[in-house]
Amino acid sequence: MRTEWVLLAALAAFSASSTVGKAAGVTVLHPEPGLKCMLLDAHDLQATVQSQLPPIRSAPSSNAPMIGYPSEIVLVRDPLQQQAGYVAVVRINGQPGWIAADKLQPWHAMNGRPGKCIPTLLSNGRLGTHIEQ
Repeated sequence: MRTEWVLLAALAAFSASSTVGKAAGVTVLHPEPGLKCMLLDAHDLQATVQSQLPPIRSAPSSNAPMIGYPSEIVLVRDPLQQQAGYVAVVRINGQPGWIAADKLQPWHAMNGRPGKCIPTLLSNGRLGTHIEQ
């Protein structure tokens, strides 16, 4: 089985044709319980600039302050927490937020091969993902 490490920190520079690799010196400590991986919807995966991405908000409301933008892999609370059309997410720095539910789709390997996305805690204190293929 081939294993790839995908770090959400590397996804901060998201682009439609993002390539991801290992971050120097960062290791996976352990899987992070209570989270699961989802993807942005097909439309938002085509974004070419950050401002085209759906915002992450501080509360489940379109009037709540924006606290950032998602990467293509979004870490959501597991079990899924939905409120007022929003889903509870956790940013790579651990900050909680909310994203519109209609902007997400279930995670699947982008290369069409079977795979599994596992949210993890990294040695730099940030969250990341481990992709098993």
